[in-house]
Amino acid sequence: MNSLAFTRCCPSPLTHVSTSPAVPSARIKIRRSRRFRAAHYLAAQKPSRIVAMAAAAPASSVNKEVLPSPLTSASEPPPLFDGTTRLYVAYHCPYAQRAWIARNYKGLYDKIKIVAIDLADRPAWYKEKVYPENKVPSLEHNNQVKGESLDLVKYIDSNFEGPSLIPDDPARKQFAEELLAYTDAFNKALYSSIVSKDDVSEEAVAALDKIEEALGKFNDGPFFLGLFSLVDIAYVPFIERFQIFFFNIKNYDITKGRPNLQKFIEEVNKIDAYTQTKQDPQFLLEHTKKRLGLCMEALPPTMTSACEKPPLYDGTTRLYMSYVCPYAQRAWITRNYKGLQEEIKLVPMDMADKPAWYKNVYPKNEVPSLEHNKRIIGESLDLIKYIDSNFDGPKLITDDPEKLRFAEELLGYSDAFNRAMLDALRSKGPVDIAYVPFIDGFQIFFASIKNYDITKGRVHIQKFIEELNKIDAYRQTKQDPQVLLALTKKKLGV
Repeated sequence: MNSLAFTRCCPSPLTHVSTSPAVPSARIKIRRSRRFRAAHYLAAQKPSRIVAMAAAAPASSVNKEVLPSPLTSASEPPPLFDGTTRLYVAYHCPYAQRAWIARNYKGLYDKIKIVAIDLADRPAWYKEKVYPENKVPSLEHNNQVKGESLDLVKYIDSNFEGPSLIPDDPARKQFAEELLAYTDAFNKALYSSIVSKDDVSEEAVAALDKIEEALGKFNDGPFFLGLFSLVDIAYVPFIERFQIFFFNIKNYDITKGRPNLQKFIEEVNKIDAYTQTKQDPQFLLEHTKKRLGLCMEALPPTMTSACEKPPLYDGTTRLYMSYVCPYAQRAWITRNYKGLQEEIKLVPMDMADKPAWYKNVYPKNEVPSLEHNKRIIGESLDLIKYIDSNFDGPKLITDDPEKLRFAEELLGYSDAFNRAMLDALRSKGPVDIAYVPFIDGFQIFFASIKNYDITKGRVHIQKFIEELNKIDAYRQTKQDPQVLLALTKKKLGV
């Protein structure tokens, strides 16, 4: 999964900063030198933090690589498959950062050319001609394109000259595979804790403790396998971000009581191959808060029959929806959960005064619909799957075959469930509900129209609704209960 912290415009990628968590910077419009900004940043910290930050300050690099500007939808593609090896990245993407670090560490600056992609305004040719998965990183080499960040690190290590990233020692090699297999679980535990409204979760603490223990296994160096390896490359982009996010969002220092992790951060920041890939902490913080739905989005006004249509097929991805439509809400939640607020623009429609031009956009004249890559896709459940498979962000479809089968069963039942609930609301008789998945709407409607609590005697549904309402990606799509109730009563004639 090449995504998370997700995603979209980029400051200078060579900004050298402290590894300690960021604090809001002064609002200065003049662009100062990196040295000035680093000094200003240090001066703004609490005195107790300055020592730790100074200890972790990266060693200066003799030669700074001049990195290209990100390519947008208006950019022409490079001359593909011309013998040039290209690494396609986004400067702020932690997955792309893995391959970027590997390329730097092996000294392949002249052999692997960096091609930066603006994920918020992604060129259509990237998916069509380079990498159908439409994610970063990917590597163009020997007339073929390879993807998946950890696979790319191994590929670069085995197919190019430079210091080896995989140890020869069988015990360390086995431990490396165990740690690489744990990366997704580690990231999930910590990201889940960040988006939760609760304190730092037990799962996040346990994951950090596991990393602390792993860093102490070999005593011949501060890294996971003693010496710097592909395992460090796999974890460091995320540890870099988690240190910033947990301190600023949860007021939690991930290194407190974890001396091995503290030492790891200090020592890895002495490696130029890594520090050259780091981004401004404040940018990462604000960018990720937006991606994870921790910032309230300013929603656009609803479009009516008097509104002009947007400039269709201009490269902008648009989600046509209605704020009060539960089907549109499905796609809206998906877009928010995957942190695509910058990639997918909302176009809300007034369904009671719908613009005539919308039918030309989507002949079914329904919401939701998605304008992407010069075509329109509709149907809410199809859109959930489409957004999940075609955009970066946390994966919504499980790889577990058993869970996947159960998911398909539940998705197949959704229409029948909705019909049963709506029929029950229309009826004059008693309500008998066997299964009730979440939906805040039904909780409101049954309580108000039928004087019936759908959670009574259903502890799992109650817990489901409680936990769901802690997820900003969902809460940001909720509407005034009284408005929903009035609209539904009118629609159902009750």
